[in-house]
Amino acid sequence: MRDKLFIGLLLVMSSTVWAQVDINHQENEVFVKPQLRKNIRIPNIPGYQTLKGDFHIHTMFSDGQVWPGVRVEEAWREGLDVIAITDHIEYLPHKKHLSADHNTAYKLALKQAVEKNIILIKGTEITKNKVPPGHFNALFIEDANPIENEDVSLSIEEAVRQGAFIIWNHPGWKRQQPDSTKWWDFYTELISKNRLHGIEVANANEWYPIALDWCTEKKLTVFGNSDIHAPINLKYDLSERYAHRPMTLVFAKERTKQSVKEALFAGNTIAWFGNTLAGKEELMQALLKNALILQPAFRQVEKKGVEWYYAELSNVSDIPFVLQANDRQDQKMILEPQSSVIVSYRADEKDLTYRVNNAFVGSTKNMTIVFDL
Repeated sequence: MRDKLFIGLLLVMSSTVWAQVDINHQENEVFVKPQLRKNIRIPNIPGYQTLKGDFHIHTMFSDGQVWPGVRVEEAWREGLDVIAITDHIEYLPHKKHLSADHNTAYKLALKQAVEKNIILIKGTEITKNKVPPGHFNALFIEDANPIENEDVSLSIEEAVRQGAFIIWNHPGWKRQQPDSTKWWDFYTELISKNRLHGIEVANANEWYPIALDWCTEKKLTVFGNSDIHAPINLKYDLSERYAHRPMTLVFAKERTKQSVKEALFAGNTIAWFGNTLAGKEELMQALLKNALILQPAFRQVEKKGVEWYYAELSNVSDIPFVLQANDRQDQKMILEPQSSVIVSYRADEKDLTYRVNNAFVGSTKNMTIVFDL
């Protein structure tokens, strides 16, 4: 009797399993991308979290090629923490196909940003053809519609009235400044009225070294942004482990929109584009001190009466560093992300000093890092 009951139970279970299988509906996951986020490892600095941001992004609601939610998905997959959708106010080539106001892209992306844990900043791009005035991103706005105005000064005035942070975009863009990257009295006037707060020292595949000097001299915030219009993976080959879009490293007290805003107004940023960093010296020093770690010496050797020590120098970040020993011009090394090299020094040396060739704190000035021994 027990055997019959057992066989009957097996038949019922078998029929249940087969009932759940549809041989005419099968899934093939070959070549399908998994829903995974790439973690970009940049160390925090004392008192702050390091957030990865892109504050210049376009969608179909101006001259971009993708829906707003796609921008959120791209940012999440690539490992960013914060983005600003900054569609043009004046330039809307898709307007005849998309009937909407200037706030629509933000509204459409917000739900997905919440679901993906991406900080989404409401912004817009004030777009004037000549320099000056040029193009400006207004971040942390309340309503983009009243910012639209033929008079750029009135546009910026309205944005600032809403509490906006104003960035001068791509100051050396050849279509607007074909001869050289210049500073104009117009921008001095904006600063005097507290209507200019930052400059893109890097935009897409361009960077403007002199703009870094302006940021330091005039106490403006440094930005590196993608200004992306196409799908991000059509513009940048992100298949390599350490590949990334141009972005801004933001040193914020917390991972919140308000903390990001406070960090931008405080100037707590570094631009990261390709394998290059650009920013103010104090922040660059803090970042390098936490990214490059000199381990205790593991070996001691005497050579011709001189004691030599050997130690590992580790890079705990996803940024490669090109290091040039100040007193040894022939000793240059590339310290790849998440790797270590062995360095040597004499027992009588007080420190190891390197010039970081891909970390700029001025148009012609590289950061120097000193390791006390």
